[in-house]
Amino acid sequence: MKIEVCLGQNCKGYGGQALADELKAKGIPFTTFECHSLCTYAPVAFVENKAKLKAKLEDML
Repeated sequence: MKIEVCLGQNCKGYGGQALADELKAKGIPFTTFECHSLCTYAPVAFVENKAKLKAKLEDML
């Protein structure tokens, strides 16, 4: 499964970093990326290339 988490300025501060930390703690592989201009919906993640807006850990599983 391909998971990407935004760590741009807004996403990082609005839960992106916490989401990345949770994924890492659970041993779930992911990559990070910088802003895709979806800041209104922070934090943003992509699972299998589908955007997850206001993403939570449950959205990644």
